[in-house]
Amino acid sequence: MKHFTPKDAETLMEIIANRRDVRGHHFSSEPVNEQELQMLLEAAHHAPSVGYSQPWKFVVVRDETLQDAIYQNFKESFKKSKKKFKHRPEYAKLKLEALKETKLHIAVFYHHQGGHILGQTSQKDVGRYSVAAAIENMWLMARALNIGIGWVSILKPKKVRKLLGLGEAYEMVGYLCVGKLKSLPNEPELKTLGWEAQKKRSRTVTVLDDTTPHGSTKHIHTICGSKAPLEKLIDKKATFLLALSHTKTANIKGITQAGLPGLMHLTPTLDAEFLICGKLKSLKKLPKTAKGIPTPALITRSVHLLHPFGHIEALDLGLPTPPRLKAKKLHRFAIPPSGKISKGANINAKEIFEKGYRFAETYQLKDDYLILGESVPSGTTTATATALALGYKAEGLFSSSFKDVPDDIRQRTITKALQKAKNQTDLFDILGTVSDNMLIFNAGFILGVNGRFPVVLAGGTQMVAVLLLANRIINYMGTAFEAKNLMLCTTKWVAKDKHSDIKALLQMIDFPIDAYYTDFDFSQAHTPTLKRYDKGEAKEGVGAGGAVMYGYLNGVSKAEISRQVEGFIP
Repeated sequence: MKHFTPKDAETLMEIIANRRDVRGHHFSSEPVNEQELQMLLEAAHHAPSVGYSQPWKFVVVRDETLQDAIYQNFKESFKKSKKKFKHRPEYAKLKLEALKETKLHIAVFYHHQGGHILGQTSQKDVGRYSVAAAIENMWLMARALNIGIGWVSILKPKKVRKLLGLGEAYEMVGYLCVGKLKSLPNEPELKTLGWEAQKKRSRTVTVLDDTTPHGSTKHIHTICGSKAPLEKLIDKKATFLLALSHTKTANIKGITQAGLPGLMHLTPTLDAEFLICGKLKSLKKLPKTAKGIPTPALITRSVHLLHPFGHIEALDLGLPTPPRLKAKKLHRFAIPPSGKISKGANINAKEIFEKGYRFAETYQLKDDYLILGESVPSGTTTATATALALGYKAEGLFSSSFKDVPDDIRQRTITKALQKAKNQTDLFDILGTVSDNMLIFNAGFILGVNGRFPVVLAGGTQMVAVLLLANRIINYMGTAFEAKNLMLCTTKWVAKDKHSDIKALLQMIDFPIDAYYTDFDFSQAHTPTLKRYDKGEAKEGVGAGGAVMYGYLNGVSKAEISRQVEGFIP
């Protein structure tokens, strides 16, 4: 075995650190000679390959007619790709190839060899990874020879394959422009141009051991209480439970923007399908509000893709159209949707409360703690009406999915609801008139859990209304309640909302509560519709604040979540 010196390792590291994807303006007219070409190909052929399958094919393209055809392929593909980056106009100015500046092109293909290949029986793509490793070998040798390589990926691979006369057994992995250099940037060009920032190594390396925590509470801020209970959840697994309900209050025109006009009843259904399945089953396209704002389910789903919840389940608390989920993922309670609170919600509140309580008593948590989110269009309206009907001085303290709250519509609705309930004295009769199923069931649930395991209420002022309701029930029924394992976490958009005051609402609760908000926004995103969140639209829903909390507690960064969410936007 040949032994290398530390100096050899330093040289290799220097070559690796100075490798660049080279664009057209860095190439000279000096040709790559035959000996240099053979050294590049020799390096490529020494790459590791799974099962020693060597599944690569290199096609050296010097024919100018073929090169021109490849360039036309690029121009067509680039024209289409510009539409995908319409929010980043600088894209059109980027130089992303060197097809005309170099006379030597190398197309690299993966050969589908068929049959069973050692090491590929479980992971079918590892053969392609072997080809990518061969390209990297070639790239490093090129840098050692002061030769530049530019990888052109904005091409239609099947057209390239046909132009080069290859059959379907070959799949293009890379198309490389190769030439001598006249200059080379010290840093990757897309970094210096500000297209992307360099990722910190601490964000791309995870060390699994028994001593070092991966997450932290650094970007989770206290609204009230202490961070001490939160510290215990670092690096722990959570079950995410999503409470789904429909109130016909959401059908009042202009009262909410949490869904598609005319299809508002589908909002919770679609949120659950997207969160749990990653795709919709009850509608073809992911819905947006009338202003084009996508559901906060994208945030919660993104966190799950980056650091999965232990389990995700949903509660059907009165849906006209239940989500299409596996039976074990959906808990059903034979609860009908609630009516418009302006005409009387017509809820059997005592029965729904008891269902929530009994469900909690028998619920077996499979993970370390529970995150409880909700999806109820117009839920802040019913939450406000509920708090006011229960005697809380909560005027102007509840948030809304709108940046500018439609106070006229909302206030008229709440006034009518309170008028309906004004002569009622029984607590559950009041709730049955002005509330919604989610609030009542979840109040029963947290009282039924009674501190048996940690519960994080993932939401804003709607989830505070659950606490306010539970607080009244405790006093009304004389129920003993253990609050030490109960927390709330919401988004910065709710915590900083100038139209509401979540802290003031929390201070109305008689039992102690630890409440937090996550320092998350879309300042690093490029998509305008996402930036509407930062301007006060949408704010919360589908447990977004609690989901981001879970991500932070497990070492996921704000940038990672933002990028993952942006990837869902067409």
